[in-house]
Amino acid sequence: MPRAQDAITEKVPLREIVFLSLISALPPLSTDMYLSAMPTIASQWRVSDSYVSLSLILWFISFSVALLGFGPLSDKHGRKPVLMIGLGIFAMASIICSISQNVPMLIVGRLLQGAGAAGPSAMVMAIARDRYQGNIRKQVLAMMGIILALAPMVAPIIGAKIMYFSSWRMIFLAQGMYALLSLMVVLNFDETLPQRMNQGFWQMMGRYRFLFGNSSYMLANAIMGLLAAPLFGFIAMSSKVYITIYGLSEQMFSLLFGLNALMLMLGAAACTRLTKKVSDVTILTGCMIGTVVGATGILLVGTYHYMAFACTMCLVTFCGGMSRPLSNHLILNQVDSDVGSASSFSVFYVFVVGALSMAYVSAPWSNPIQAFGIMAVCIPVFVLILWPMLLGRVARRSRAMQQSLADSAADMEVGAGG
Repeated sequence: MPRAQDAITEKVPLREIVFLSLISALPPLSTDMYLSAMPTIASQWRVSDSYVSLSLILWFISFSVALLGFGPLSDKHGRKPVLMIGLGIFAMASIICSISQNVPMLIVGRLLQGAGAAGPSAMVMAIARDRYQGNIRKQVLAMMGIILALAPMVAPIIGAKIMYFSSWRMIFLAQGMYALLSLMVVLNFDETLPQRMNQGFWQMMGRYRFLFGNSSYMLANAIMGLLAAPLFGFIAMSSKVYITIYGLSEQMFSLLFGLNALMLMLGAAACTRLTKKVSDVTILTGCMIGTVVGATGILLVGTYHYMAFACTMCLVTFCGGMSRPLSNHLILNQVDSDVGSASSFSVFYVFVVGALSMAYVSAPWSNPIQAFGIMAVCIPVFVLILWPMLLGRVARRSRAMQQSLADSAADMEVGAGG
């Protein structure tokens, strides 16, 4: 991978996209691979499905909290050390999960897994921000979205196949092997951080205070991050809907889950095409409206047949895949420094939203599909209401920056003339 000081190229090498996608695929692989095994684990240990679901929900909480530490660490020590530490922790935690004898032990392993996965996940956006600018960055994030969508598509299928030939314990061993493979790739990674910050860890953590003072960044992050809620909610409830409610097999569940992942990929692919012809604001607005339409369909027909639920959910997922690269680009454009911290906090916020949505859909609802549909409708409607306020704030910041650059150029001309 080219070094940070190299000139930013017009054409992004495919190997860079594959590299970033490889490390960013760790979180979806570590969650989606064992979704089909959750009912089996609950049955084997004779506990409730909601008890086993804690291993998923608490993974996201651990992941989110660890992100806040890894971001400043990467601004101080570089992206590569954080990648290596995170992958090492994840590999060790996967072994603990594989030898678990009860739910508490599994939860401990999953907590460590979440903390380890936070390292590489936080670094993806930071590396993209280090290396690319403007439209190039949008294209990189969108192409990554296409490749990254393969992870949730194949993960349940791999998990179901492992369950068919072996046991759920092998799922976690496979995750550990993936982390070790990624670690070997990272050894050849060239650092992208242009300049390290010479401050102590707690001083670096204190820089979040300056980040929180960036109202444009905080507003963009707070509003756009909410759009991830339906996707995370679907992850948490998908096995319950397809296996428990509709009585489908693990193999059928993996195929239907993969269908949604395919729509995520198609949404990201559509984003790369549309951004060349349509404005980001128009695309994002359309995605929000499309999510509302799809979620309304879940409310109306999702309880009648599993294919009705799958098809309406596909529209929600497609809009999520299309909107996420542009949302990330919008958020990253609001920061000029502390990029590692900003990237970490953005991912942290998204996963906090995801954990809350998972906790909501995992509650003992009498009709889980309708409960999910209500959330999936309300979230994008709320974002649409706040959307004009965010656009106005971003526009004011852009005008202020342009004026500042113009004033600086004028001062330089005056100085040169003097």
